[in-house]
Amino acid sequence: MIFPAVTTIGMICPHCGKIQYKTISAFSLANNVRDNFFCSCGTSLLTLLNFKHQNKKVSIEYQCIYCGKAHHRSASRKAIWGTEPISLVCNDKARPIGYFGPRQTVVALCQETKRDFVEFVSEFVSDDEEFASETDDFFIVYGVMEILDRMADKGQLSCECGSHDLSVEILPDKIELFCASCHAVGIINTENKSILRTLDEVGAIRLDPNMIQIVNDTIRKITIKN
Repeated sequence: MIFPAVTTIGMICPHCGKIQYKTISAFSLANNVRDNFFCSCGTSLLTLLNFKHQNKKVSIEYQCIYCGKAHHRSASRKAIWGTEPISLVCNDKARPIGYFGPRQTVVALCQETKRDFVEFVSEFVSDDEEFASETDDFFIVYGVMEILDRMADKGQLSCECGSHDLSVEILPDKIELFCASCHAVGIINTENKSILRTLDEVGAIRLDPNMIQIVNDTIRKITIKN
């Protein structure tokens, strides 16, 4: 029986919330080999372990965006490189967070999964709900990154110097924006979920090389002294 020589992994990063894809060959995972899959932000997403004694089974360990834990499952090599998608599911929430399979199928499933996750997140930023601070912090950061992505797609995230090449660093209580061209800095505080409403109302962020721009309940600028 002929089966595809490659498969695609698609997962939502539990740190930055972006969908990441990786294509692996059926011949790249030899016996007793470990293959790691990382997000572009540096977060470890998934590890594949192929042991000879597992009777052609591949062990999969993957990080979860819903509960923050690592989950495990195994699958046959035939299934991983087959034509039907394999789901990677949160054991606690019974929700998919990633897939193995043909690239076109995986991309479509991951887009649907992310839409479901965004709806799930929206319930957690409701003013009528109370959650543990650690969970709350995660959803605030995720929500801010989603808004920044939308701004970037619309050309609404930029710098006065004309650059749209802004780097993003996620810190414990804030997200920093940095212009690679003129070194302008923007700081978005993520200690309170009201920041999501503020960013939605602002609609755009434009850094200034002569000021540090701080976004909290409002936007304020601090002049940099030369």
